[in-house]
Amino acid sequence: MRLEQLDGKQIAVLGAGREGRCALAVLNERLKQADLSVLVEHGERPGQWPGWVGPFDQRLQQFDVLLRSPGVRVDHPALVAARQAGVRIVNPASLWFSERSDVTVIGVTGSKGKSTTASLLAHLLQASSRRVLLAGNIGDPLLGHLDTKADVVVLELSSYQLADLEATLSMGLITRLFDEHLDWHGSREAYFACKLRLVELLAGRPLLINAADPVLLAWTRSVDGLVQVNRWPEFHRREDSLWLADDVCLDLAELQLSGRHNLDNAALAMAAAARCGVEIADSLTALRSFRPLVHRLEALGRVGGLFWINDSISTSPHATRAALEMLNGQPVTLIAGGQARPADWQPVLEWCRAQPLAALIALPDNGWEVANALVREACVAGQSTRLVDSIAEAVAAAADLSPPGSSVLLSPGAPSFPRFRDFEARGDAFRQALADYSERSTA
Repeated sequence: MRLEQLDGKQIAVLGAGREGRCALAVLNERLKQADLSVLVEHGERPGQWPGWVGPFDQRLQQFDVLLRSPGVRVDHPALVAARQAGVRIVNPASLWFSERSDVTVIGVTGSKGKSTTASLLAHLLQASSRRVLLAGNIGDPLLGHLDTKADVVVLELSSYQLADLEATLSMGLITRLFDEHLDWHGSREAYFACKLRLVELLAGRPLLINAADPVLLAWTRSVDGLVQVNRWPEFHRREDSLWLADDVCLDLAELQLSGRHNLDNAALAMAAAARCGVEIADSLTALRSFRPLVHRLEALGRVGGLFWINDSISTSPHATRAALEMLNGQPVTLIAGGQARPADWQPVLEWCRAQPLAALIALPDNGWEVANALVREACVAGQSTRLVDSIAEAVAAAADLSPPGSSVLLSPGAPSFPRFRDFEARGDAFRQALADYSERSTA
């Protein structure tokens, strides 16, 4: 749907988060005759537009077009009824694609590692003098960049965004595939189907996957245009090194990134950059200069004789397991817990049986349930656990329970809702709580 087709219509934006606010601002600026409203089920809506805060119901059917923010489920009963009544439901990013078919777009998704991989790829392309826009689930919403001068857009896509996106992609990357967001999608199959909509949007154009992930490989093996990265002779990881065919390219120690899994991400980014015409030597130089993203295994330094790490991006047990693997051999106090939702903590249990935690701090709302499971499996040394009500209490408890010289890892393994707006707000709260603790302890 083109923007011009929206003029004169009654339009409701569903949700007032980043995507919703961006859509309202763009439509207000670009459309002269549109009747705009904003509808929010919970929280606050922007004050300058009409609308309401409350349940989505049959009132949605009074509009011509609904712009669905990613957090609103595509199968919400009120949306299903509105669609059946003839209301057009549009993903805001689809509007950008309808206007900017002249721009090359590379889509990046995955259950883990998509933000780092997208950022890595954008960094490699920028280092080769391309004009690059990094947008989507990371950075700014795509619709806000209708006037971009970029040659290439690297677009990070969540399953929520992919669910109904109408787009044409030039290349796609998938990092990992495991159970996530089952409370939103309802089942593993539905979640995987949303992630693999990337295949539909590529229509046979190159799909680069991390072929070291057996689940991802099994679900994509018959896809047209499939490129199996992280497997010989493509870029691939061997232990702590990145290889191309039989040649070693660099060692993990040369990067500012931590953890072997980031070599998997680097392999995908390098393979994509090469297909965009970037010289391998130039990409390797750029790779060495890439700085880690905040809230992703972010080292906060030593405070009180402990090494503090902010991995607030961790919203699944698989991500927590990867963070623990990065700290292999070190005593670790884990701060875990967040929104209660279906999740499989078995990967963390398996790791901690062999590598018991020095201590465990349990955050609301599901932290105590996680702690009980870890204690039952003898995954915490001396059953050293504590239930807290806030990030500030978690920092104080970790300082109290952790052995000298150990690492304190915030890797919640769960979403930040409803205690925080998003994982970034949670990570910022952790950083601030640590700063406050440091100031008190040195006063």
